[in-house]
Parts: sequence; C-alpha cells; structure tokens
Amino acid sequence: VDDASAPDEHRFYRRHWERLQEELTEYTRALPKTRLVRFQERRGLMLARMEGIWRASGEVIVCLDSHVEATPGWLEPLLARIREDRTRLVVPSID
Repeated sequence: VDDASAPDEHRFYRRHWERLQEELTEYTRALPKTRLVRFQERRGLMLARMEGIWRASGEVIVCLDSHVEATPGWLEPLLARIREDRTRLVVPSID
C-alpha cells in the first residue's frame, strides 16, 4: 500500500521519485498474487497497513515497512510458529 507520502524535496529529486513510482507500478503488474494499492491522500501508516490487510486474501498476512530487508530464510520460522497456533500474531526478533 502506497500511503501517498511524498519525498523530502531536499533529499530526493521529484523526477527520480516519479520514475521510481512508475517502475514500481510496472514491476508489481508482472508479479502473481500481488496488488499495488495507492492512496490519493495521505492517511497514515496504520490505515495504510489496515487497508492492505482488508484487501488481502491469503492464509497468512505479512506486513513489512519500507526499511525492512527480507533475507533468505527469514519467513520460515515465523510461519512455523503460526502453524503451531493459527491465532498467533508473530513478529521477528530484530537485531
């Protein structure tokens, strides 16, 4: 979910931001089971996250912030804990 946040104009050129937005749109179109939702106005992180959850149709929902780097093998331990008890809300340990 794109929460309609804008870049800091002093740190990021507008044309680069727009190019990245276009590239992300094209990239996600090619991904199976993936939808890109873009808000027209900023509504905040939690509403953006909840919008993504409301629109999700999978058995497990994973929410990642933009600064998170998902490395190989990070998801399996979380899924194992969920498999033990489907009512769990699981978060990773952050180093």
